[in-house]
Order: sequence, then structure tokens, then C-alpha cells
Amino acid sequence: MRVLQITRVLVLALALATLVPACATDKALNKREADAMRDRGERFLQVNQPTMALKEFLAALELNPDDPYLHYDLAYAYDQKGVSDKSEFHLKKAIRLKPDYSDAYNYLGVLYFRKGEVDLAIEQYNKALENILYLSPQNAHFNLGVAYLSRKEYNLAVKHLEEVVGLVPNYAAAYVNLGKAYEGLHKYGEARRSYEKAVEFAPNAPEAQLHLGKLLILMGDRRAAIKPLSEVVRLVPDSDMAREAQSYLNLLK
Repeated sequence: MRVLQITRVLVLALALATLVPACATDKALNKREADAMRDRGERFLQVNQPTMALKEFLAALELNPDDPYLHYDLAYAYDQKGVSDKSEFHLKKAIRLKPDYSDAYNYLGVLYFRKGEVDLAIEQYNKALENILYLSPQNAHFNLGVAYLSRKEYNLAVKHLEEVVGLVPNYAAAYVNLGKAYEGLHKYGEARRSYEKAVEFAPNAPEAQLHLGKLLILMGDRRAAIKPLSEVVRLVPDSDMAREAQSYLNLLK
């Protein structure tokens, strides 16, 4: 009887021993399959097919529900579909799974900013920057600059936008917003240099040309204003910006 009990224990132990590697193998296979689905989904996003991307991501989620990067991708796909509540849900899930996920904090801030919840947006951008290993801090700094600019807190906007151009010296959009912030502070020389930098790095960007032209008029340099305003009309002839630029050009005649 004692021998029989020992034999049963050994059989059970051997069965459990074979189960552990099998479970581990299944988990690894599921992860590989989920990763392949996520890769396919990301390719669909690259060609602007968020519906197909969502199908891949949701299938991957069934196999690997605790992948923070998959939740981030789901957030992006839902955002492309205009389903902001689900986008927010998956970003928060990604952050719970990976508390130092700076890109997720930054993206969550973007969602809040769109909804007009600027304080919450700023909080998320700052959380993104808390991670010293954040590979793209210029994104959060840029968004903070835009957020503070929207509240006319120009000094703080300048602080963060200067950080951006320090990290990415050819970031034209940052120079445009930096120019706006300097204008808000009545530092027209700095604003002009910022707009000129924007035009240098993105000569086909009509917004930069328009702001430069308007500032030059404000500074009394009417002759210099003609070129950037004319560029706006040339670049986007049938647009509100072109009509605004043409109205200034008419005044300069």
C-alpha cells in the first residue's frame, strides 16, 4: 500500500513537471503570434487602414492582454476611428502595465488637450518627462509649449519650446509656436528670428510665412513683409490663409 501511494505521488509529480514547460511554451507561442498580429496592425496603420489594424490588435489582445505596447497601438487605432473614450481607456491600461511609459502619458495628454482639459493635459505631459530614459522628450516639451500658449502663459511656453529646438534644431512647427510666444511677450526681435527659422526649415509651410509677414508689418518693415505674404498666396491660393495674406498685401500697395 505504501509503495502504491509513493508511485501515485511520483506519477503526479511527473505529470506536473511536464505541464509547466508546456504552459510556458504555449505562452511563448501566444506572444509570438500576438506580436505578429501587432506588426500587421501597425502596417495597416501606416497605410491609413485603422479598421483592419483594429482587427489585428483585438485578435492579438486575446492572446497577450498584458502587452502595454499593444494597448498603445489600440489607443492609436481607436483614435483614428474617432473613438476617443476607448483610446483613453487603452492608454490608461498601457500606463498601468508600464508606469514609466512616457509615450502613453504624452498621448493621453493630447487627448485631454483636444477636449479642452488643459490642466489634465499638462499633468500628463509632465509625467512623460519624469522618465529620464524618455527617448522623445521633445514631443512632451512641444505639447507643453502649445498648452501654455493656449493659456497665454508665454514665459512657460517659451521655456518648453526652446527646449524643443535645443533638442531638434530643425523643428519648424516649434519655431512657429515659439514666435507666437515671443509675440505674446512683445519680444518682436526674438519672434521674427523664430519665424524666420521656421521658414528656413519649412519654406513651403504657409503658416510660418503668414506669421512672419504679419509681424514684419507690425514692426514697420512693410517692404520685407511682401515676400512671405506673397508666398502664402502662392502656396495655398484657395484658402483662408491666402485670403488673409492678400488682404495685407492690398494694404501694402
